[in-house]
Amino acid sequence: MFACSSGDIFEWASATRAPRDDSLLKANFMAQALGLLDYDAIALGEKDLAYGRAFLQDAANQHGLKFVCANAIDRTTKETIFPPYAVSERNGVRVAFIGVVSPERHITAQVESALLDHQIEIVDPTEMTMKVMDEIRAKADLVVLLSHTGIESSEYLAEDLPVDVVLVGHYPAIQHDPKEVGGAVFAMAGSKSDRFGTLELTLTEDLSEVAAFEGDAIRLLSKGPENAQINALAVESDRLDKERKKEQQLARQREREDANKLQTTAKIHQRGGVFGAESCKSCHEPVYDTWMQTPHATAFATLAEADSWDDPDCIGCHVTGVEDKTYVADVNLPPEVWNVQCEECHGSGLQHARDGSYMTSGEATCRKCHDPDNSPEFDYELYSSYGVH
Repeated sequence: MFACSSGDIFEWASATRAPRDDSLLKANFMAQALGLLDYDAIALGEKDLAYGRAFLQDAANQHGLKFVCANAIDRTTKETIFPPYAVSERNGVRVAFIGVVSPERHITAQVESALLDHQIEIVDPTEMTMKVMDEIRAKADLVVLLSHTGIESSEYLAEDLPVDVVLVGHYPAIQHDPKEVGGAVFAMAGSKSDRFGTLELTLTEDLSEVAAFEGDAIRLLSKGPENAQINALAVESDRLDKERKKEQQLARQREREDANKLQTTAKIHQRGGVFGAESCKSCHEPVYDTWMQTPHATAFATLAEADSWDDPDCIGCHVTGVEDKTYVADVNLPPEVWNVQCEECHGSGLQHARDGSYMTSGEATCRKCHDPDNSPEFDYELYSSYGVH
């Protein structure tokens, strides 16, 4: 029994899909699993090539993967970057597997920039296959084309090339019964590893032709016998994937929190460094509750009730953080500074000391508003004896 793949064994991360590191993690685990399955040949699809020759060569060397691709070449040297074919022998039958990938723009567009980065060019599959066909025929009894080109192009290749079998990749259709196209046995088993295809060939006595064939596309199910090593890889891959996603989620949350902090800080600076009494409440709730019982807590409401909320001569003494109490040029002040709050007397929260101390105010602070004209009966000693708040 021979085992092969028609390409795109590694999923590629596009801008709208999984992050690049996630795909690389899964690709490494997939390479290990494929090594345990002992494939005779693995054609390279455009998504596989997007990882670059360094990754693919390392995976091939580490896990004994037989990558084949006849028409992916180095842009500079014009040489193929992987062997165009591989030959395996079982029970006296020699089978050659040729890999080709589609150069068509609608197939390669998703990975085009990655192919350019890795200096990989995909050229005409028919021309490149014909270059090695005589060489292959001398080494093999049966020639299998692993055609990662989609169904329509694969049909053309089946008619143009002297191959015995065409196995279609890059196409989601499922063909339970293989057929004959251009003198070749033509089969496809879907995509996304949802199914695996079987193909039984009966050869003539001299092994020169396919006398009969049958096959199926069998659904892969989670139940059934397991390979302990592959199962262990799947469990570990899932664990690392969950850890990575958790860390990515936390990182995004931290980014949002940092962005919110920057936005909040910018707003605080825009309103003269005033955080607002609600910010003070979290640590100073008893004092906040006392302040709420004072006229200071409703100073702006008092002004509004008198329909003077936009009076530039009045508003300065009914809000927090305004330097000039006698005249406010722009009366459109945000709600966070309404009323006479903590920071009017203790200074901006931007300068709040971390040791629990804070700036204290004296009579001069009160006298900015409680002057003889606006508060003729103000007695600082009497008012302070009640408690500032």
